[in-house]
Amino acid sequence: MLEWDPEHFTSFEHLCEVTLATIREKTEADRIYLWLSRPQRELFAFDPEHGLVAMVPDHAGRLGLPISFIEQALAKGQLLIELMSDAGGWQESVEAPPTQLRACFPLKRQQGLEGGVYLETRRRLDRLTPRQKQGIQLLMHYLAAELESRMLSNLVTQERSERLTTQDSLAQSQALQQSFLDLLQSLHQVGVHLSGCRGESELLHDAVMLARSSLQFDRVAIFLIDAEFTTMQGSWGTNEAGEITDERHFVSPIPAHPVVQEALRRKDYVLVLEDAPLYYEQQEVGRGWNAMVSLWDGDTPIGWIAADNLLQRRPIKTYHGEIFKQFAAMLSQLLIRQRNHAALEQFNRDLEERVAARTRLLAETNEALAQANQALAQANQALEQANQQLALLSMEDPLTRIANRRQWDLTLAREWEVARRQQGLLAVLMIDVDEFKAYNDHFGHSKGDLCLRQVAQLLQECERRRTNLVARYGGEEFVILLCNPQPGEAEFLCQRIHHQLARLAIPHPASRVKTHLTVSIGFSYRAPDQEMQWEQLIEQADQGLYLAKSAGRACSRGFDPHALPTEHISTA
Repeated sequence: MLEWDPEHFTSFEHLCEVTLATIREKTEADRIYLWLSRPQRELFAFDPEHGLVAMVPDHAGRLGLPISFIEQALAKGQLLIELMSDAGGWQESVEAPPTQLRACFPLKRQQGLEGGVYLETRRRLDRLTPRQKQGIQLLMHYLAAELESRMLSNLVTQERSERLTTQDSLAQSQALQQSFLDLLQSLHQVGVHLSGCRGESELLHDAVMLARSSLQFDRVAIFLIDAEFTTMQGSWGTNEAGEITDERHFVSPIPAHPVVQEALRRKDYVLVLEDAPLYYEQQEVGRGWNAMVSLWDGDTPIGWIAADNLLQRRPIKTYHGEIFKQFAAMLSQLLIRQRNHAALEQFNRDLEERVAARTRLLAETNEALAQANQALAQANQALEQANQQLALLSMEDPLTRIANRRQWDLTLAREWEVARRQQGLLAVLMIDVDEFKAYNDHFGHSKGDLCLRQVAQLLQECERRRTNLVARYGGEEFVILLCNPQPGEAEFLCQRIHHQLARLAIPHPASRVKTHLTVSIGFSYRAPDQEMQWEQLIEQADQGLYLAKSAGRACSRGFDPHALPTEHISTA
């Protein structure tokens, strides 16, 4: 038997030959074939004299292979074994041969891989113990994993050959890798900035501005589509000099041009036209590449983004298309958040998962370009770790490293049901950093981010019970959930927060409240009942926050409907 050593396979054919030889020896097969239907149809046979032989897949019927039997095993995804029909032609005086079986071992389905190993043997595989079958099936898992690894390796090699020329040196490869990482970091920073925009117009304006300044696009324009899918409207764009222009006055029927129609039909697809005429206000201003990607709400297109290279004349690269696609996906989600706040959590989760997954995939791909000899097993382990980290990050605010809005909503909804069933009590504190905009204007956004991290750390230090939760609610707002609080526990926690913040003494010269940073806190207690939803507990805490701000800020107030103006009393 050839030695099973996955680290030293010289080629795809060598891998298949060693694998089939091993399986043949373990199953005592008379005939053995490897059938691959994805990523492309391939057929290989093995015998000890000739080794691995590539066959024409369309000739499988001529070879006597039971195609329907193989396809049935692949469709079920499990081992199939059956007795073969007795072959005719045996003399009555001659003893009939032992019963012959045929079996199909489907490969464990991986991304882009589907196939199986078909064999014929006189060994009674149908009488093997579950442990013996498990041993053979484990070998099939090894084969599937190695085939998938080789496929991924081929994809990496193909991408490397497309991007690099024969004159590329190691320094150029490292520079390209750094360019990828810088651009991905810029995309992340763009997302952080856009998530804080107030209103759709500001979001679209800043999206155009940041796409030009941070994502290496010369000119960018964003168009929106009405609900009837008949009219397009401009938003913000750039003129022939790269200056941002307000194009909201532009309204027109959606063009019947095939390029526009194709881009609006295909989701997550970047359409690029090379050496195309470039226009501004329907006048040709130059030539270059023109890229377009549509914006989507589920399966419904809501607009598109157009970009070109009129000014710098930079050629478009593969990773630019990926960045463009991710930028469009991110902008789509932020647009939907502005229009439909109820869908915010799902869109943000999808965006974070896709951006993080793409970031990790590109990082690992570039690492493979620089270190081609790195074992694929290590890359798979790193990918698994990244997925685990992604699951944690989806529940964590990236700036403050505490629970994010999504984790807060899920936890509060869960604890609300628990308290309702057990007739328990819940309390919510809503905390707002006083005069935070003035703080940002005075010190800058970097200092503002540091300030928010300090406040988040202080809140966690003030409330350490594992059953409670501290989260960032949005912007400069934080929330704390108290499960089964004691009487006065919320008031005591408010005093502790004010006291610790005063001890921290973060300077705030731009504040109209005090010379150091302060917060306003609203809180509310509630025992859940059938008539009330958990969102109303947050609303009551928010009304308490309104009372605290009305009292001059830097203080705490509990929910009191009698102290609120009529327009601030919850309809609940």
